[in-house]
Amino acid sequence: MKNTNKQGFTGFDDLLVVDPAVESLLNQGQRRSVVSHLPKNLRSQRKKERVRAQKRLANRVNLDLPVELKKRLKILAKKEGVPISQLVAFLLYGPVYQLETRMISLWGYKTSSG
Repeated sequence: MKNTNKQGFTGFDDLLVVDPAVESLLNQGQRRSVVSHLPKNLRSQRKKERVRAQKRLANRVNLDLPVELKKRLKILAKKEGVPISQLVAFLLYGPVYQLETRMISLWGYKTSSG
């Protein structure tokens, strides 16, 4: 690596591969730097947004859905004027109850997930 800037510091812009942990730390530092220069009311607002997002993490689930199903859910949610997560929660309550009470079975529907 060569000194590429006028003050003689080593430039890290030429790095092609950055360790994900290092990249995460750099991004966090950049975000903090940007936020520290915001007016107090915007800093407060950003902090509240982060706290809200952190609280929502317990409610999050990642699912692998077929692309066609995801498109259909997106269309239905838009048509009904609700977020996709709310639509999916609504659509799941009935079948989950039926499965728990053995009114329905997964027999014949199970497939490998690989």
